[in-house]
Amino acid sequence: MKADNKRKLEEADATDTKKPKLEDPKYILPKQVNTNPATLPERKKNIELIVGILLKKNPSTPTPKLKATEIEYDVAKKSSNVTYKNQIRQAVYKLQHPPKTQPAGPTKEQQEAEEYQILKEWVIDRDKLIKYGYAMDVPEAKPDDRITRVCSRCGTEFRLSQQLEPTTCEYHHGKRQRGKYLCCMANASGAPCTKSKHHVYLLQSPEQKQALQTYRFTKDMFRTPSKWKVIGLDCEMIFTTEGFELARITAIDYFTRLLVCDIFVKPFGQPVDFNTRYSGIRELDDKFLSWDAAMEKLGEAMDSETIVLVHGGDNDFHAIRAIHNNIIDTSVLFPSRHETGPRSRWSLRDLTFKYLSKEIQRGEHDSTEDALATADIVRFFVDRELKRRRAKWTRQ
Repeated sequence: MKADNKRKLEEADATDTKKPKLEDPKYILPKQVNTNPATLPERKKNIELIVGILLKKNPSTPTPKLKATEIEYDVAKKSSNVTYKNQIRQAVYKLQHPPKTQPAGPTKEQQEAEEYQILKEWVIDRDKLIKYGYAMDVPEAKPDDRITRVCSRCGTEFRLSQQLEPTTCEYHHGKRQRGKYLCCMANASGAPCTKSKHHVYLLQSPEQKQALQTYRFTKDMFRTPSKWKVIGLDCEMIFTTEGFELARITAIDYFTRLLVCDIFVKPFGQPVDFNTRYSGIRELDDKFLSWDAAMEKLGEAMDSETIVLVHGGDNDFHAIRAIHNNIIDTSVLFPSRHETGPRSRWSLRDLTFKYLSKEIQRGEHDSTEDALATADIVRFFVDRELKRRRAKWTRQ
């Protein structure tokens, strides 16, 4: 069987060697067409012109007369005696002025490397993070031993021991802007538009939060290297008998926009108000993990070197009790440095509408939507910066 195959291959090779090689004719003769586009001398003259162009571009061009004859024939068979001159002129011009080869765009790896370099440059320095409310050192634990708290919604003082007893808490759930509450557009003296059955409170300082659950540096929290270099992160919180506690952590990969993790965290205190309008959470169920299990899961999504994209992330990192050095906060950097400050920052919803022309948070908040919007806002500015840099390189 193998011998037969070998013989067949040898016979095929012998047949190929017998094929005559193409050679240029001694004389140029235009190929016949039925459209009568021009006289034979005129067509021959055009073929000779094309031969000269081909040889000028590449003196070693094989069979230039045959190639030129085919080029002229393609024009002649589609032309009439009215259109031939213009068509052959265009064909000659294209041969003399071939389109410039566009440089190949960057590969996916090169594109990501360029973006990553910009993101590294945009990481906010430690002093600015402190200015915007981030904890950059482990605080000293100082528990609040008072038996009363002040409701963070309506301002009423209440006893902690009575927090789970039904009462009436009237408040505006929206922020006040230009003298009016955004939730109902009532002025400062207008009647509250929202009612709740319980008063709630916040732990006011990092020291009080440290007393409930200790802060840690991410280099100590997450010792296993993560494959995710840049993530968009958002957290959701609920009110409990221990204050305003972490209940959900969502992370999105910046480069692929894919969901990296979505972790539900069991609070330390007893739930008082799930804050559903902003958290999207209605109840605790089996998917809620203990604090340690949740942090272990988060460690799969990030490590101390991961660049984390957040909006108003001081609240998120206080909730996680994490001290991290690689942070890009869209509420700090965008739209521009002179338009933001620790007490005056754009909302994620407004930034998303301004730069992405998208509306978010139209109903209950979703940490997946918010994390993705944060990453997309950063991508918008990264793309703008890439175009600026490439334009500069081109000019140089």
